[in-house]
Amino acid sequence: MISNELALVEVVLKAMTERLKAAKTNADAEIRATALPGDRTNAVLPDGTVIGSVSQAKGRTSAAVTDRVAFTKWAQAEHPTEVELVPTVRPAFERRVLDGCKANGVNVDANGHEVPGVEVGQGNPYSMTKVTGGAEDAIAAAYQSGELADVLERFARPALEAGAE
Repeated sequence: MISNELALVEVVLKAMTERLKAAKTNADAEIRATALPGDRTNAVLPDGTVIGSVSQAKGRTSAAVTDRVAFTKWAQAEHPTEVELVPTVRPAFERRVLDGCKANGVNVDANGHEVPGVEVGQGNPYSMTKVTGGAEDAIAAAYQSGELADVLERFARPALEAGAE
């Protein structure tokens, strides 16, 4: 059974993580909008301790195939020795076979024949955390008032101090 304390911590951390992700996204966007490539600033705590730095990189040059069919046609016409014809299974058929094997619980098709190269298994249990609508504001208020300090201490302090070892 999951204790209320553990459930509370899980929901609070999930809600806080989502808000922190949004805050990080906003901070990143502000840096991109205000900094120039090469800019760098140290992050300094009020006591003067430098805890890191933030910089604006110019961005990496990249290349990617965005139209596989057009690229393949070009390669076949211009460099035919660089094109391979590889037999593949249609994705819709693969999905049907896998769905059938999953429903049967074994790698056997609808006709009872073993399907080589397919493995059916059970994944590990995992936790699911759902934040009730509007709970983020209640959590933020409880956090700001200090009501969650003891609850979060159990998980937050070890996580924050892990790097000090």
